[in-house]
Amino acid sequence: MSSPLGLSFRSVVSAVSLLLVTILWAEAQQTPPTPAMSNAQTDAKAYVDLGTVFYEKGDYVTAIGDYSEAIRISPDYAEAYNNRGSAYAKQMNYEMAIRDYTEAVRLNANFSGAYYNRGNAYYYKRNYDKAVEDYTEAIRLNPNYVDVYENRGNAYTAAKDYDKAINDYTEAIRIKPNYASAYYDRGIAYYQKRDYSAAIQDFTEAIRLNPDYADVYNNRGSAYANENEYDKAIRDYTEAIRLNPHLSRAYRNRGLAYMKQKKIDKANADFSKARRLETGQ
Repeated sequence: MSSPLGLSFRSVVSAVSLLLVTILWAEAQQTPPTPAMSNAQTDAKAYVDLGTVFYEKGDYVTAIGDYSEAIRISPDYAEAYNNRGSAYAKQMNYEMAIRDYTEAVRLNANFSGAYYNRGNAYYYKRNYDKAVEDYTEAIRLNPNYVDVYENRGNAYTAAKDYDKAINDYTEAIRIKPNYASAYYDRGIAYYQKRDYSAAIQDFTEAIRLNPDYADVYNNRGSAYANENEYDKAIRDYTEAIRLNPHLSRAYRNRGLAYMKQKKIDKANADFSKARRLETGQ
């Protein structure tokens, strides 16, 4: 599921910034055995597998050390570069990640996961054109790579090319009909196009598939509010708050809806709660 987008019904805000959508990674993987490996290849694979154990534990420094040792032993080991790139990415060292993913695809031009991961790194650097290029190549190599469609859609959304984003989210849903985050992200794209009815439909489907995600309720509430359906908006903001009592934007949005209904005391109470949450008081 994509991470929080604090849509407010006061205006259509920018849908995607660095931390507003979840970019799915082709994570570090243990590499399958290959026939007739040399001793050096066997040793290198052992370091990759060990690195992946540490990667999965969140110990990225140790993982990088193990992947680096695998590369020292076997300099043409594309998976080791890809995995080390993923560990660098977890540290938000996107320059080093891109360097490693680039070496991985140089060594293996058909490595769709490395193109995908490099696209993610470019996304986080806000280089959306480069991200789209890499996602497109990953799709060419693996046309059913469902996460790539969602991530390319996120890059298009970040670039405000909402029609292309909607096309990608729709393709992701075609491949994976129960893909809650694709419905959510498509809802965001529709919201940005001010097609609030379509946004509500997608947010509702995302809720059906994942009923515990507070931000979907918050965002559907904002879509309802833009349609002047303030009672429905307040119900959604209230459910968002029930699911996540620390979601300050849901309090703020509910306060705005109460203001529209002239319920000033309730509005001020919500604004005060939002300020306390945002200032840590």
